[in-house]
Amino acid sequence: MKPLKLLPVLAVTLALCSCMNDVTFSSDARCSLSFSQDTVSMDTVFTGVASASKGFIVYNRNDAGLRFSVMLSGGQSGVFRINLDGQGGTRMDGLEIEAGDSMFCFVSVNIPESSAGTPFLESDSIAFLLESGTVQYVRLMACGQNAVRLRSYKVMSDETFTPALPYIVFDSLTVAENACLTMQPGTRLFFHDGACLDVAGRVVAAGSKDSMVVMRGDRLDEVLDGLPYDLTDARWLGIRLRGGSFENRFEYCDIHGGCYGILADSSASDRVKFTMHSSMLHTVAGNCIEATGSRIEVANSQITNPGLACADLAGGASDFTFCTLADLSLWRQGTCAVLLSDRRDDVAVPFESASFNSCIITGRHANEFSAGLPDTARYEIAHSLVMVSDTTGSHFRNVIFEDRRSELSGAANFTGNSRTGYGSVFTLDSLSHARGIADTVAVDWPLDLAGVPRPAVGADAGCYQYYQ
Repeated sequence: MKPLKLLPVLAVTLALCSCMNDVTFSSDARCSLSFSQDTVSMDTVFTGVASASKGFIVYNRNDAGLRFSVMLSGGQSGVFRINLDGQGGTRMDGLEIEAGDSMFCFVSVNIPESSAGTPFLESDSIAFLLESGTVQYVRLMACGQNAVRLRSYKVMSDETFTPALPYIVFDSLTVAENACLTMQPGTRLFFHDGACLDVAGRVVAAGSKDSMVVMRGDRLDEVLDGLPYDLTDARWLGIRLRGGSFENRFEYCDIHGGCYGILADSSASDRVKFTMHSSMLHTVAGNCIEATGSRIEVANSQITNPGLACADLAGGASDFTFCTLADLSLWRQGTCAVLLSDRRDDVAVPFESASFNSCIITGRHANEFSAGLPDTARYEIAHSLVMVSDTTGSHFRNVIFEDRRSELSGAANFTGNSRTGYGSVFTLDSLSHARGIADTVAVDWPLDLAGVPRPAVGADAGCYQYYQ
């Protein structure tokens, strides 16, 4: 057997390896780095809570490699931290980037508490020190916000939350029996993942048109560019009203982003479980309102974009006036906007009555109203716009029926990019069939949710009066 001729192959291999390792680095002052952005602005960050990372790209668009060091101008005493090419800290030396290559730089911030009551600005800069002596900067900015931190917090006696600082609820906020939690206008509650408001006593969330009470998740950053976590659901659990909880009041509230909205446990229906007036309850993974054997009153409110139903009502008595109940979620295919029944989890629940007056009940399905009840049950939909295929029921009075196949149905009732936008807009479009069909109950609600006056006669159905 003849010996293999390995020398030419070995020579080629060594030559290739030599070429691969033959990387040149320049110290020419005319060579510099490029950045995908010259300023990194962080979202508002609660003090004492580390932010999510935000990144930018470092490019070398030269024909030779560059060596450099990186440092934060604020040093160890600053509030920012960086991670570049897998190295983290406030200073990194001996970094290299080859010609035509790039690397990611990630920035995070942890702002300590301060005496400031209002949001305050923190700033720093990342200095890139090139071998040539050139120094380049990327500016860092973050808005800090002090907050009241609540961990397994129990309201044992009457207590009032104020708008002075936002509240971060890390796991649970519980209102004990015989206690009342009052929220003043402008109060903001930010719930951590899995946190909830659990009410055995009573809650009075009394906002105003210009200063709503807000209950939402605590993620202030973005899922993607242009898509804040605040526009997505399941950021926190939601509000649970226990069986012995009555006379709860939600007025000018914005409640959104939970696994559910308001979950009302089975109660005696001779007392009002909760009222919700001039409020928004939207973008939840389950039901916006789920009430079992309860008496509830909802008016002048937007109840929209659930993962299941806008209102799932089993038994009890419910009254909805000037409400927009629309199932137009882009994230989940819900059941329908309104569900009425006399059972919950195969357990019978006495049904008393249900009324929907001057409402909009619409969505993406052919039937957005479903009643698993006998014909003799006491429920009525009047002076409303309803997406339903069976229009022969005796429970409809002066109703405009929508056909899902029509281009003027569903999302077309509302202004803005409701069909494709992340945050659907529910103010009325000029061509909506909900215009002018409301009952004379407009005198009881002279202003819509946005503060626009309603005419005493010929008002629009839903929570918004058309306004050009």
